[in-house]
Amino acid sequence: MAKVKQEDYAYATARIRAREPKLLSRSRLERLFEIKDYSDAVRIMVESGYSNEQADSRKSGAENLDDILSAELAKTYDLICEMIPDPQVLNLFRKRYDYLNAKLILKAEALKLEVRETLSELGTIEPGKLLKSISGRKLSDLPEIFSEAITESLGVFNASGDPQMIDFIMDKASLRDMAEDAIASEDPFLIKLVDMLIDTANLRILIRSKLLNKPDDFIKKAWISGGSFSNKLFEEMENKGLNNLFDVLKSLGQERLAADLSEAIGQFDGISEIEKILDDYITHLLKQGKFVTMGIEPVIGYLFFKETEIKNARLIITGVMNKIPRETIKERLRLGYA
Repeated sequence: MAKVKQEDYAYATARIRAREPKLLSRSRLERLFEIKDYSDAVRIMVESGYSNEQADSRKSGAENLDDILSAELAKTYDLICEMIPDPQVLNLFRKRYDYLNAKLILKAEALKLEVRETLSELGTIEPGKLLKSISGRKLSDLPEIFSEAITESLGVFNASGDPQMIDFIMDKASLRDMAEDAIASEDPFLIKLVDMLIDTANLRILIRSKLLNKPDDFIKKAWISGGSFSNKLFEEMENKGLNNLFDVLKSLGQERLAADLSEAIGQFDGISEIEKILDDYITHLLKQGKFVTMGIEPVIGYLFFKETEIKNARLIITGVMNKIPRETIKERLRLGYA
C-alpha cells in the first residue's frame, strides 16, 4: 500500500463535505420511533435519501428494510472507493467483514446451521468462496493472518466447545490485520485510529472481566497486543482491581477517559454506559476530521458515521417493532456524529 499525500485527497474531501450534511439528523431518527410497521420505516428511509430499488413485493417488510439498509452501506463503500486515490486503503476496513463472515461460518458449522444468506458482501473475499474455503478446510488461498486465525479457532473450539473463543481469536486477528495495513499505509491518522480501536477493545476486555469476576487467565487469552497504551495497561492491571485502572489511564494522559469510566462503573447500567464512552472516544478522533482541509480523515470519518447511522436506524426500527421501551433503545444509540 503506497503512501498517499494529503493533497491527493482534495477531490474526495470536497465530495465528502457535500455529503456530511445529509447524514441522518437526530430529528429524522426521532421520526422512526413513530412507525407503525416496516412500510413506515421504509418510507422514512427513502425520504432520507436511501434507495428503494431493492424493494421486492415478494419479500416481507423486514427483509425489504434490511436490503435497503445493506444496499446503502454497500453504496457508501463503492462511492468512497471511487473517490479516493488508493482504493486499497478501504480494504483495511472491508476486512472487518471478512472476519465477521468467518465467525458466522465457524459458529454456524458448529451448530449445523445454514449461514449463506446472512453473510455480508462488504468484505474483500466473496462470501461464497470464503464459505467453501472454510467448509472444505482449504485455507491456503486466504491471507496468512486470516487463515491462521481460522485454523486456530477450529482447533480451540474443538478442544473447548466454547464459541466465545472463536470471537476472541478472530477479533484479535482482525485488529492485528488492520494494524499491519495501517502501518503499511504510513498514514499517521490510520495508525492512530487502529491503535485506539485496539485500546478500546482491551479496555472492554479488562473492565468486563473485572466486573464479571472472570479469572485472570481470561484477560490474558482475550488481550490484544499493540495499541498506543495497551501494553502498559496489561502490565499494570494484571491481577489488580479496577481502581488501579484509572490511575494507569491518568499516567498515560487519559484523565477525561479515566474520569468518565470511573463514573460509569458506579451506575446501574454501567456496562452499557462504558460501551458508549469507549465508542465516543473513537468518535471524538473522527470528528476532528471535520476540521481537516484535505486528507483521509474526513473520508474515513464519514464512513464510520454512515455505518453508525445505519446501525442506529436498524436499532430503532427493530426495537420499535419488538415493543422495546423508547428509553431503552435511546440508551443504545450512538449519536455523537450528529
